[in-house]
Amino acid sequence: MNEEITLVHKAIEIIEEKKGENVVVIDLSEVSMPTSYFVIGEADNSVHLKAIASNFMKSFPVKSRHREGLSERRWVVMDYGDIVVHIFQKDAREFYDIESLWADHIVSIDSLSADESETNAAAESVP
Repeated sequence: MNEEITLVHKAIEIIEEKKGENVVVIDLSEVSMPTSYFVIGEADNSVHLKAIASNFMKSFPVKSRHREGLSERRWVVMDYGDIVVHIFQKDAREFYDIESLWADHIVSIDSLSADESETNAAAESVP
């Protein structure tokens, strides 16, 4: 499995573990960006957002390069290099609407699984 895809799945798992909602993955690997994926999730309120972000920082297997928004708790951004994680409160997510900027690059979480299965099957068939 591609290491980036593995990290994307781990990011989704951590967000959902703390009941984060409406997780979206944006594939930027084919775009001239310094990251390959945005993982975007949503929290009900500032306490929920802090719980998700704290769990993320504790559980994600890679150390973040940079974090923003922890004190304001409306939009937390955590930069892990190949993956940038955005956790929003619902109203902030609607206001900033970053998904609309990259709407043509949103991928379904199921397709990420399918892509890795095809990659694994191809790798296993190579002698």
